[in-house]
Amino acid sequence: MKSRIFLAVTLLALSAGLAVAKPNANKRVGLTITQVTNMPDGGQLKPGSYQMELLNDASAPQVAFYQNNKLVCKCPVKLENAPSKIQFTKMLYDLGGGTRVLKSLSVAGWTQVVVFSGSAGSGSGT
Repeated sequence: MKSRIFLAVTLLALSAGLAVAKPNANKRVGLTITQVTNMPDGGQLKPGSYQMELLNDASAPQVAFYQNNKLVCKCPVKLENAPSKIQFTKMLYDLGGGTRVLKSLSVAGWTQVVVFSGSAGSGSGT
């Protein structure tokens, strides 16, 4: 009888933990772009306020940028674990060839860095 109760409590605890943990949950954050920003896939973000949503599908994560609730661009990304929780939002750019291409994005409070697929080159800036 005690083993059945233990098993029931253990299964309840495991299912409760699975319900709380959503590793593939999408995240959304507001961003302000101050300069024309090109995306590695050829899209472009003009200066203004955006909502960026991380579509966290483990096999093929993407980000979508929305302005005034309208989809402006969607890009494939890679997620890299940060050494600790990110303190400040920071955008890194590839500045090669006279254009500003978004290379990676670190969002304050997140534990992963968004790295844009197809970004290449060694120059970066903020």
